[in-house]
This record gives sequence, C-alpha cells and structure tokens, in this order.
Amino acid sequence: AALAKRLVGGLSKVSSPSVRFLSSGRRADNAIAATRSEGEGGYGVDLLAKIDTSDHKRFMLINSYFSNGFKVAGLQLAGSVCISPQASFLWNTRSLAEITAESLSFIPLLEPSIDIVVIGCGRRVEQLDPSVRRFLDKERISLEVQTSPNACATFNFLNQESRSVLALLLPLEQS
Repeated sequence: AALAKRLVGGLSKVSSPSVRFLSSGRRADNAIAATRSEGEGGYGVDLLAKIDTSDHKRFMLINSYFSNGFKVAGLQLAGSVCISPQASFLWNTRSLAEITAESLSFIPLLEPSIDIVVIGCGRRVEQLDPSVRRFLDKERISLEVQTSPNACATFNFLNQESRSVLALLLPLEQS
C-alpha cells in the first residue's frame, strides 16, 4: 500500500504518454495496475489497467446479418451500412443502382486511406455501374463485389489481418 501511494503521488508529476485514465477517472500505468491487483482500496484486479493500450488495436467486427440489417460490434443496425476498421455508419443507399462513382466520392477522403472496398449486394451478386470500378481504379482502391453474407466474412478477415478495408453492405431484403 505504501508503494502504491508513493507511485500515485509521483504519477501526478509525470506527463508521459504511458499515463492513462481508468474508468474511475484516476490515473494509472502498468506499475500501478500491478499494485492495484493486491486490492488497493478493495478494488481487486483491474484487468483493463493491465492492458497496454498503446499498441492494442480494436477492430470493428460484423457479428451477424439478418434480412434487413447487420449486427456490428454488438450493435444491431437496420438497413444498409458502411463499415471501416474504426467505425460503422448507417448508409443511405437502398439498392445497387444507387451506388455510383459520385456516391463513393467520400472514400478517398477517409483517413487512414482505404485500400480495399468490399460491396455486399444483398442476396445475389449483380453488376455495378462501370463508372464505380473506373473511379476506384483511378484512386488505386481494389474492389470486391459479393453477396452480403460473403462480404461480411471478407471484411472481418481482411480487417483482422490489419488491411485497410471498407465494407458497403446492402441488407438481404432491400426495400
């Protein structure tokens, strides 16, 4: 306990990137987390404080799909979705015909830059407007067009491989 108090006292003077805040609002680093595991103040083990988040990457994950939407990172989203490695959004596109080079003009603006776009067409793979492929080729972005279930699996695989991928998914039942 004395060691923990000394570390906490000294920590307030430290301004290094290794300093993090716990959910309780208190500062912690890995040394303090180790002392906290002994039960400082009755807290018990704080597993989140022990994780070195400096290199830890969190990935968006498509958990499942259903007839009118998708479950992404535990959140059920109805309708079409746009999913990057860092975030997911509802996407105001109801059919493949609405996907044009103009509607995808936001992709080159994303940071970090996207290398692969996976488009899920719903139940069946259909032909995209040729201008879409030309636009993405010009931007040096690869394109995969698949059924939505296959696009979900492809996105998850590429994302776990730390590839810079964007999924544009239409639900199985399009309205």
